Amino acid sequence: MRKVRYLVAGAAALAKPFLLGTVAVGIGLGDSGGIASAFLRCLIFPSVAPAVCMFLLYADEERYRAYRPLAGLMAAGSAIFLAASVLPGLRDSQKLVLAAGDAQTLARTVAAFLAAFAADLLCGFALLPDSRKRAVSASRQIPLPNKEQ
Repeated sequence: MRKVRYLVAGAAALAKPFLLGTVAVGIGLGDSGGIASAFLRCLIFPSVAPAVCMFLLYADEERYRAYRPLAGLMAAGSAIFLAASVLPGLRDSQKLVLAAGDAQTLARTVAAFLAAFAADLLCGFALLPDSRKRAVSASRQIPLPNKEQ
């Protein structure tokens, strides 16, 4: 059975590399089209892996269930590293404002950062076990062999 949650999480994960690129350009890591941007694309490309896993899980959850741990690891690791990357910006917020240039660029950068973090959280929540499935499996009991025979 197809799960829409995997489709939505896959779409969010597919948008994440673009959001990370916006953040990188906004804080001055890329020159918006030069060699630094090409290098950043190479660094950001592995963020597509959770999207591929989510789309495969949407296509056939039982067949591709082995991809769930990979997608979970990538989403959790990315969320942790994104959260940790906030600390230097909070420590020296003036440097972050100067790197962004103006308030509009800073606002766009912060929005893209939060959207990328939300995409990781969405992927993580999509991978949580289905409560209905747990209830059904808990209600089933394995029949024990009859010892009288």
